[in-house]
Amino acid sequence: MNIQDALKESCVLAELRGGTKEDALRELAHALKDAGAVEDEAETLRVILEREKLGSTGIGDGIAIPHGKMKGLKGILCAFGRSKEGIPFDAVDKKPVRIVFLLLAPEDSAGQHLKMLSRISRMLRDQAFRNKLTGEGSASALYRDIVEEDKKFSG
Repeated sequence: MNIQDALKESCVLAELRGGTKEDALRELAHALKDAGAVEDEAETLRVILEREKLGSTGIGDGIAIPHGKMKGLKGILCAFGRSKEGIPFDAVDKKPVRIVFLLLAPEDSAGQHLKMLSRISRMLRDQAFRNKLTGEGSASALYRDIVEEDKKFSG
């Protein structure tokens, strides 16, 4: 599975408006609902916030990969948001988060879920790619950049 299978262009937000972790996660859940990827925006947000209670998914370097498993999903879903200002996310390095990849997986998909988390993490290790994501660019340009970067890890 590649990122293009999980991420719709309409679920890429070039500017997260919320100034808190919960606001940013709500925006991403709303994007998934608007795209028809999830039926229940509130349940989506609840699942992600429950996971956050276990420990922040802010992994450092301005990156967060909030994730969770949800009933009723047919496959892995992803949403992406960028914050130019940065969001306090309780990240391990205590720095604001500017790149947020939200990942949702069906309840019974441990293998796929972990593979996609790993794939996103690998892409984001590249400083040049992170700089591209936090630089200027429309949602459609960000989507193209993400899909192109992901192709480096295919096959």
